[in-house]
Amino acid sequence: MTALVLPWWRERSRREQVLLLIMAALLLAIILGLGVLRPLARARADAAERLAVATVALGDVRGMTAAIRAAEVRTRPAGATPTIERVGSRANAAGLTTEQLGSEADGRVTMRVAAVKPAMLLRWIAELEAEDGIIVDRLTVTRNGDQTVAADLALRDARR
Repeated sequence: MTALVLPWWRERSRREQVLLLIMAALLLAIILGLGVLRPLARARADAAERLAVATVALGDVRGMTAAIRAAEVRTRPAGATPTIERVGSRANAAGLTTEQLGSEADGRVTMRVAAVKPAMLLRWIAELEAEDGIIVDRLTVTRNGDQTVAADLALRDARR
């Protein structure tokens, strides 16, 4: 192949060789632009669109999670474990130190926590309600001198 092209190339004048090289460079640039860069740009736009759709779908699923858990709690039969034991084990698992934990005659559980960060207390209450169906009947919170609060709670099982 080079045996045919090389003599042909040598027959061209210097000006023709320069023009042919410029034409080849332009042809290469067009092929590169149309054959490589455009498909890559289209693939990137498609990926961005799929990401946006997936992000919306993830938000929808996360939004439904709380409703699904609440429905599960309402339909789940009350466990054989007493409410006071479930509250105590949940408090221990969350790292809450209870000063007092007791039960009343009407099935309520009373609990006192001397020091807890407010965000942690609210997250624990939300998890207790969502996962165990135990709701707060009464909550009294007093601010401590540091960044913590003391809390007195009365809890009951919503399914009973």
